[in-house]
Amino acid sequence: MRSIFSATFLYMGLLWSISSLAHHSFSLEFDVSRPVDLSGDITSIEWTNPHAWVFIDVEDENGNLQNWSVEFLGVLTLMRRGMTPDTVKPGDRVRIVGFGSRDGTNTANATSLTMSDSGQVMWSSEGR
Repeated sequence: MRSIFSATFLYMGLLWSISSLAHHSFSLEFDVSRPVDLSGDITSIEWTNPHAWVFIDVEDENGNLQNWSVEFLGVLTLMRRGMTPDTVKPGDRVRIVGFGSRDGTNTANATSLTMSDSGQVMWSSEGR
């Protein structure tokens, strides 16, 4: 009986540790001392778990287009706050404010998404 309990406990601990590695911490991946303010056209959207992603082409200071990958909250949280897969679409010109990645790549975590033409805030981490 003791060995069954030990094996079950070990198995459950192993499953918990594996699942905790599957999700990342904000502070491990993004840097609050690296704020970003991105304006550009949406090229694609991935409405997937555990996070939604918006990809936008942003013009750099030399006029070159750089594609940015921007992470949002989980899709259920976004939907509870009013953002759906139809809120924005490829081709929309948007402004996304957030924090850049620690590794310096064109990856960010969003705190807000605003339509460039109307100034309408479509989503904000403060609520919509």
